[in-house]
Amino acid sequence: MKDQIPGFLFIDHIAIAVPAGQLDEQVKAYEMLGFREVHREEVQGGDQVREVMLRIGDSDNLIQLLEPLSPASPVQKLIDKNGGRGGFAHVAYRVRDVQVAFDELKARGFRIIDAAPRPGSRGTTIFFVHPKSREDAPFGYLIEVVQSHE
Repeated sequence: MKDQIPGFLFIDHIAIAVPAGQLDEQVKAYEMLGFREVHREEVQGGDQVREVMLRIGDSDNLIQLLEPLSPASPVQKLIDKNGGRGGFAHVAYRVRDVQVAFDELKARGFRIIDAAPRPGSRGTTIFFVHPKSREDAPFGYLIEVVQSHE
């Protein structure tokens, strides 16, 4: 298709916000479903989160649990908006080339939160697309675009 943004491959992960102090309990609950922890990291900078990536069975499908490390964390702000409860944070889509996707989305008028692709967790390169990215068709949820370097 001519209008297709080049390089979108599949859903990399679904991110879930977890209130501070509840990350390990949430991990245990997902492990009872058969999910397996494959990555854990503290992400500083503007993100200010502790993250855990969980693999769903033997698939490539991942759930990312995000616990805020500070009141300034965007995840804490999401939890505050949600009445103190955790919940859906964003969907991350995997791309072949994050710079190509960034340039193409920007050229098409999408509202991108990051000034340029930046380092993400797990050695990835990422950027975020605003939920109200387009006046004519807002997504209504935060989108992360991810390139893996594995």
